[in-house]
Amino acid sequence: MKMKFWNVRGIAFALLSVFAASAFAQTMADAQKAYVAGNWKEAAAAYEAACPKEPDSLRAECYLWNVLALSQTGNAQSFKVAGKRLDSLIQTTNPQRAIYADLMMTSAQFRLYLGKYDKAAEDLIQAIETSHPHQTVVLQKVCQAVKAKVKSEDLNDRCNLLSNPDSLKALQAAKTAPAAQPAKVAAPAPQPAAPEPAPAVEQPKEQPKAAPAPAPAPVATAPAAPATTTAEYWTLQLGAFGTKSNADLLVSNLKKQKISCTIIEQTRGEKTLYLVQTGKFETKDQAVDFAASKLAPLKIEYQPLLKR
Repeated sequence: MKMKFWNVRGIAFALLSVFAASAFAQTMADAQKAYVAGNWKEAAAAYEAACPKEPDSLRAECYLWNVLALSQTGNAQSFKVAGKRLDSLIQTTNPQRAIYADLMMTSAQFRLYLGKYDKAAEDLIQAIETSHPHQTVVLQKVCQAVKAKVKSEDLNDRCNLLSNPDSLKALQAAKTAPAAQPAKVAAPAPQPAAPEPAPAVEQPKEQPKAAPAPAPAPVATAPAAPATTTAEYWTLQLGAFGTKSNADLLVSNLKKQKISCTIIEQTRGEKTLYLVQTGKFETKDQAVDFAASKLAPLKIEYQPLLKR
């Protein structure tokens, strides 16, 4: 019996309408054509060939399409490979990028298909909280499917926010608490790790399970300031979140890039913010130099702060 991913084709067509106009270069034409025609194996192979040639800024989107095509082939081994690749993309993608919400939304669909309804709700909540306006229609469709399987007040609240853009923006602003935005430095994002597909397995006897997260790499901290007669130093603030899990996610992603961060809890009225900071620098110039060499290539926004 062929295995079909529950509703990914309809969701993918909605996503394709967003990206088709400008997101992909000429090398994506064959893969797109095969995907729209429902030739999943051909599409998966075409994406495999095209994605490494894509610009760094578009490679994650390309591999997401590869994941969607693999999940539709009807083969359990291909579905397992798709799940591993999706996990890898999530682990290596900055939550501030629009594609991150698409990845979490797709993860919610995978969880739903595997019967992990509570996990599907958690992933979908995170997708909504990191979403951008153009993703609202697709998120509403996934909300309907997940809400039909799991009862969650948190999920209901987040899904309801999709029809109230002002309230959703307020929630997202509270989680990120943006300060003055520094100038962005254009630099390539890291390529998501793409595991090699394993040989196909005929007539699988059991459903594949999601791959475990890889062990974290050794961490190198930002250079500490030399000892001085005062307690003043500069640090880089990378984000302020209303939910600790979002702060933990950013810290975990940067740890994989060998950048050590700390989370500082700050109470503001009845709310608690979780500030993600890295480094102790003697001067502001040292902090900015570190950010330019380590954070800008990852497209991480930062704000130098003087600490006393």
